[in-house]
Amino acid sequence: MKKRFWLLALCLVSLLLVLTGCGSEKKPAEDGKQVLNIFSWADNFDPEMIKAFEKKYNCRVNYDVFANNEELLAKIQAGGAQYDLIQPSDYMVSTMIKLGMLEKLDRDALPNTRHMMDTLQHPQFDPRGEYSVVYTWGMTGIIYNKKYVKTPPTSWNDLWDPAYKGRVILLNDSREVFGMALKKNGWSNNSTDPDQLAKAFQDLKELAPSVLAYDTDSLKQKFIAEEGWIGTMWSGDASFSYRENPNLGFVIPKEGTLVWADTLAIPKGAKHKALAEKFINFLFDPEVSAKNYEAIGYNDPNSNARKYHSKEYLEDPMLNTAITHLKEGEWLRDIGDGITLYDKYWTELKKIGRASC
Repeated sequence: MKKRFWLLALCLVSLLLVLTGCGSEKKPAEDGKQVLNIFSWADNFDPEMIKAFEKKYNCRVNYDVFANNEELLAKIQAGGAQYDLIQPSDYMVSTMIKLGMLEKLDRDALPNTRHMMDTLQHPQFDPRGEYSVVYTWGMTGIIYNKKYVKTPPTSWNDLWDPAYKGRVILLNDSREVFGMALKKNGWSNNSTDPDQLAKAFQDLKELAPSVLAYDTDSLKQKFIAEEGWIGTMWSGDASFSYRENPNLGFVIPKEGTLVWADTLAIPKGAKHKALAEKFINFLFDPEVSAKNYEAIGYNDPNSNARKYHSKEYLEDPMLNTAITHLKEGEWLRDIGDGITLYDKYWTELKKIGRASC
């Protein structure tokens, strides 16, 4: 069942790439134009913005997608120089810096990043902003359909309600899923305590029969189509989904949650570093920024783009929920060797999920 969803997602992504004039081949364009190779999350750029960049800099953009940070890391370790721009999340930036996998950015080539909101200029995962620029940020919360979930959820525990068996969808990300289960019990989402992780795993095993899917690529579509009734979702995806299905609600649980950021970074040995920096700078032009974030539905980190945003965007309840609860979020950190236990439990949990399908 999951394989069919994955194939469908690939087909949709391939269609998008064709429509935007992008491809996945890591070779020079036949017309001799320089090619910017991007490795990113699905649906993370406005196709019209990419077209505008291609026209302005007389280049081509290839856009490949990954499902989670671990897939990104493995691909870059296997030969990251084929990409010019990648989008690791907060904790993965720390990991990649430690492993010497990222190029230092030329800040003189990125004057538009001065428009970044102050709170994101020096994030804990890259305090001096030498290797990354925050691109999207938000909170992880509970998405739910008001037609089927009559009482708005307030706690992570509400996902365990047997009334939602077979209708729960969780993010396909080990740190997100275990972070949620740790928070449910009042612990840090960065815990490496074996006893706490064992309890989180036990709770997730109990939840597994209720889980329809672990999904990041087509999560929005599943909630828009009302396949899922309740689950975990990033605030930006919640905003996108709400615009398509106004029956959806989004809350930050009382136990707290993750605050996260996806970044723009350049892998070591990238062949087109200067072009990648032009792309980053282009994204942070305030007017371009407003159009791009309105299209993808995420909180705009550009302080000077506000005047270009629509009233609807500025009043978006999902995005404003993230802004309101920002102080209640906890950043994910690089947990070093502690990730080994997460990986072990995650593999076991996914086996349970497949067996229950």
